[in-house]
Parts: sequence; structure tokens; C-alpha cells
Amino acid sequence: MVAGGRGYAPWARERYERLYGPAADAFFDCMDRPLEPAVRFNTLRTDARSVCARFEEKGISYTPLGGVGARIRHAPFALSSMPEHLMGHFYLQGVAEMAVAPQLSPSRDTVVWDMCAAPGGKATHLSQLMENTGVIIATDVAEAKLSALQNNVARLGCTNTVVLRQDARTFSPGTVPDAVLLDAPCTGSGTIRKDPTRKASRTFEDVVFMQGVQKGLLAAAVRALRPGGRVLYATCSLEPEENECVAHWALESLPVEIVPLAPSFVTIAPGFTRPLGMRLSEKVALAGRVHPHESDTSGMFMALFRKRDGTGPSTTKPSPRRP
Repeated sequence: MVAGGRGYAPWARERYERLYGPAADAFFDCMDRPLEPAVRFNTLRTDARSVCARFEEKGISYTPLGGVGARIRHAPFALSSMPEHLMGHFYLQGVAEMAVAPQLSPSRDTVVWDMCAAPGGKATHLSQLMENTGVIIATDVAEAKLSALQNNVARLGCTNTVVLRQDARTFSPGTVPDAVLLDAPCTGSGTIRKDPTRKASRTFEDVVFMQGVQKGLLAAAVRALRPGGRVLYATCSLEPEENECVAHWALESLPVEIVPLAPSFVTIAPGFTRPLGMRLSEKVALAGRVHPHESDTSGMFMALFRKRDGTGPSTTKPSPRRP
């Protein structure tokens, strides 16, 4: 595959120039910089002050992230080698990624389904937010990833979490969830700073394929959810077809309404309603993007939906076509 500049596939380079417009240079510059590590403090095991004190003792410089975690500016050794990491006092997680679970805002003593949970960063964050009450059903279809999920659940002390190997598209939780997190499989173009090969390793056909998987998962999430319950759809993709187009399709095809996102410690920009010449519902602007060049993070998309009361089985309609 011939690169289209800075190592990107031509189709990807061209669309990012169109998506980001005057900010395209800032976007490309940001994506060429390595991503600083970050940690999320695990309040099931300790508190933020204790972790920060330990960092300072060890000569680790950091910048706090609103009490949720910290960006690591300098560490003289691998953070994963610290006893505090092994004891579950913190979780190594990207800044944009740790902004996801709080948007679902799970209540204590409720049932939450994390559909694609491995390796467990967001499932364990949900457990933390729920203060280990209620039940989290954490499923993943990939057997190879389940051990990491199980280990992280145990290491971080998440006693309210059940881990199951299941294909979420066909799995029935056995109980009606109050909330669902769908951190959907995607092409992962928002993670280029961690994996530069993604500049050219994906094709537009991959984007279209993943969109089909994402719609199937989101439809399953809404079917399982109780009326009035919430589903948070998230990806680490930059592509509108995997993000705003899926949100538009959900509004047209599923018994849901979109809910505004809450303020966060990162900048969350409105979802695109006219990406790449497409015309999407203006309501899609209530979804949000964490732009790498605005928050110095990976790229992240989030859309929060509420299942309408008194709804029956979902129907499907086609999504907007790419011009």
C-alpha cells in the first residue's frame, strides 16, 4: 500500500485533511508524537493521595487529572514493576479511555453489562464507580483476552464483576441490565500514537465491515436493556462511519434517544453532523469526540443513548451512504 504522506494510506490522509480542516496540521503533528503513559487511581484499593505520595517518593513526576488519575511526565522505571501496580492501586490506562466509563454514570446496586470488556480497563472503572455494589457482567468473545480481563478484575479487587466468554451479539445476560457499556471493536485509528502501523494497515473495506459488527452489537445492547436504561457506545476510531453514522443509524432504527454527555476532565467536542459530505441528524452533535490534538490523547468517540419507555422489538433501516 502506497503511503499518502507521513506514512498514512492515501485514502486515510485525504479524509483526515477533510475531517479536521484548518486543524489538520495540528492533528497530524499530534499523531506523530508518542503518547505519554497515564494511570487511573483505583479507589477500591487505596486513594489518590496515597498513590501520588508513592510516586513522589520514587521520583515519578506527574500531572493530576481531576482526581481520576494522572499523566506520567517522567518515571525512572516501568510503572508496571511497582508493587502498587501489582496490588491494584492503579491501572495503566490512556487519558481518553478513562473518560469513558464516567459517562455511563452507573448507580450503586444496579446491573451493568460490559459487552466487549477485555482487557478490563473500563469494566474495572465501572466497578470502582459503583463502589463494588450491584453486578457487572463482563463478556468478551476473544478467549485469548479473557485471562487479562480476569487478572485485572482480581488485581483491582472488583468483587461485583462476573467474567464470561460470550459473543455479545447473541448472548442473553439472564437478567435485564440497567445500563450497558459497548466499547465496540473498531479499526482503532484513534490509537495511532500507540501503534503507528495503523496509519496504513486498515482499508476502507475494514471500516465498512466493522460498522456492520458495531450495529449488530448496539442492536443487541438495546434489546437487552430495560426501558429507560442507558447504553454508552464508544470507539477508539476516527472514522465517521464507525462513530456518528452508527449513532445516526441508532436514532433512525432503534427505540432510543440520544442523551447529552457530561462535562469531563478532557475536552469533548460535539459529534460531526456533516462529515465528509454526509448529512446526519443534528442530534448526533450530542455525541462527542475526544480529539487527540485538543486533549493530547488518543482519539475517542462516545454516544450515550436512553432506551425509550414502552418499546417493543427493534427494526432496522439503512445508514447514510458514503458519497
